Amino acid sequence: MIETEFTNPYAKTDATLDEWTRQVIETHFDPETGTPYWLEWAAENDIDVRTEVDEFADLQTVFDPFDESILQTLPVEEFAPASLLGDRRVYETGGTTGAPKRVLMHDYWREQAQWTARLLERWAFPTGNVLGLAPPGGANNAGTFVQHLAHEWGRLPFHVTMDPRWVKQLSKRPRPDEFDAYVDHLLDQAERILETQNIRVLFTTARLLERPRVRDLVVESSIEGIVHGGTALDRDTHRIFREEWYEDVTLVGEYGNTLMGVAPEAPPELRPLDDRDYHLDYVPCYPYVIPEIVGEDSEPVDYGERGTVRLTVLTEEFLLPLLGERDAAIRIRGEGDLPWDWIRTPRTNEHAVDGTVEGVY
Repeated sequence: MIETEFTNPYAKTDATLDEWTRQVIETHFDPETGTPYWLEWAAENDIDVRTEVDEFADLQTVFDPFDESILQTLPVEEFAPASLLGDRRVYETGGTTGAPKRVLMHDYWREQAQWTARLLERWAFPTGNVLGLAPPGGANNAGTFVQHLAHEWGRLPFHVTMDPRWVKQLSKRPRPDEFDAYVDHLLDQAERILETQNIRVLFTTARLLERPRVRDLVVESSIEGIVHGGTALDRDTHRIFREEWYEDVTLVGEYGNTLMGVAPEAPPELRPLDDRDYHLDYVPCYPYVIPEIVGEDSEPVDYGERGTVRLTVLTEEFLLPLLGERDAAIRIRGEGDLPWDWIRTPRTNEHAVDGTVEGVY
């Protein structure tokens, strides 16, 4: 079982996980202002979810694992509560493992940027204009996140946008030079921005940081901090990044996706970098996002053991219970004022969908 009595000092709610679970269930299953999909689901299963769910653990009793393919075909309005008002926006996954999944959101990504900015402060992370190198734009969340993060600092966002679906197509072709040509196209754009603009923060993928040209761009620019994510990063490469290639900048990882949000790398004063042995320890945005690390019996593994990531998203904008992710990770305890479970060194599970694309993103 996971602990549920904690509160998050950076969340807009001071509720514990059990309290927040009840509040979110009330939001999505209210007969008047709830979510059409979940209300229809409750009617079909002849269950009053508001009386059956009193704590987080009850979700596993009431719900089956969520079938994310629903989000590939369902009209997005059906998956958002009627109480979700204001300027809403459709967000979708990159579609690198199949058709994109879509959800409707309002403030979620602004709140995720605020959460990330608070944790970056604890790294003494530089603030300034941000260049997003390769985060998808349009309906994908990553470009929006870069924008909100820059605005948190009162600075400007710059974008070099990647199309993950085109990357997927290139990965299927027999000519690797086409893939490299596309990456060079992205880096050409980044170079022009860095030559003319005062960029202090780079937001990009770990895979791109492995390219010598990106290292050279960072060395020759005004960049002082890098946030990397989007793909797994092995420990040997992480060591090279920290000790050699990017030793003169503040380097911080983040783990997440369109449905999960952002889990930034844990602040070093809570767990010193020297104690991590080049593992990457990520802090999910509790109580909105609960990634459980589970074994084959669907129960949380012991601390220090690796299992599959099972994600539950509890927000007043959308509800995703028990979503099996494609990643495996190590379960570790949190520290200090962020004491809930953290995620260590996630990587694509060996049983993940064939055709997963990680070459750029």
